[in-house]
Amino acid sequence: MTHPTLEDVAARAGVSRALVSLVMRGSPKVGKERREAVLRAARELGYRPNMMARGLAAGRTGMIGVLLSDLHDPWYSAVYDGLADEAARRGVRLLLATGRGGPARERAALDDLLDLRPDGVVLAGPKLPAADIEHAAAGCAVTVVGRSVRSDRVDCVTGDGAAAVERALGHLADLGHHRVACLDLGPRPSPLRRACPAGAVVAHPDELWRPPEPPTAVLALGDTTGTAAFTALLRAGRRVPDDISLIVHGDPPGARAAGVTTIASPPAELGREAAALLLDRIGDGAPGTTRRVTVPPLLNERDTTR
Repeated sequence: MTHPTLEDVAARAGVSRALVSLVMRGSPKVGKERREAVLRAARELGYRPNMMARGLAAGRTGMIGVLLSDLHDPWYSAVYDGLADEAARRGVRLLLATGRGGPARERAALDDLLDLRPDGVVLAGPKLPAADIEHAAAGCAVTVVGRSVRSDRVDCVTGDGAAAVERALGHLADLGHHRVACLDLGPRPSPLRRACPAGAVVAHPDELWRPPEPPTAVLALGDTTGTAAFTALLRAGRRVPDDISLIVHGDPPGARAAGVTTIASPPAELGREAAALLLDRIGDGAPGTTRRVTVPPLLNERDTTR
């Protein structure tokens, strides 16, 4: 199938190709009558301007690339929602790719994005080595979400995990809980462990009810741990929150519907901040000083804390 060209529109409207080009660029130099004739011809032919070619000719494409590490994780989709909101507000289009959770696939997906010559790229939760991210930043603006990268050319937007742990523990203390366990069931130790009190971290649900003084509250470090903790407590016959309170760092699927108290930096806000940083840098047109934005946590107090 062939797509109609500027020449086709010009022939249908009975004007020059140059005039059609002026109309498509929104130039005020074209009179109302001829502008309407060109736009009518374009509609009749189904002509759509090649935005990428136009952008390349102007040195900008009006598009930014977005690489999500894992489309199946709700955190990434929420980050994308925030990115899309800010991009739409600024009149910018998004090119979406996914690395499907692995560095090699992410590298290939990033190369595909860069081949399309976007004005910049947002990397959400990348598993890529820092050297690959630095290499991408040599060719266009790059902002990373959910991970801090040491680079003079890469902006970063992260949540404040330490503040989230501190606020969660403070909330539990205000409710009268002084024996709190920080549960971490991840395949690798969570960085949030460093913010937990000494001796409070446990790595298996069975440790939650060991004598002589089992905890009265649990802070689950991560979405997956939170889901596992809730299930383990119910299976052990512990009533939540009558016997034990539960806060999850993150926002696992179904947390709102199940009434689970959560705390996390809102991923949609991370996405909005990332898009804003990237587009500001593209608009500045100069490298400037790299920026680090930390989004504060939000406590969603629901039914699992008392």
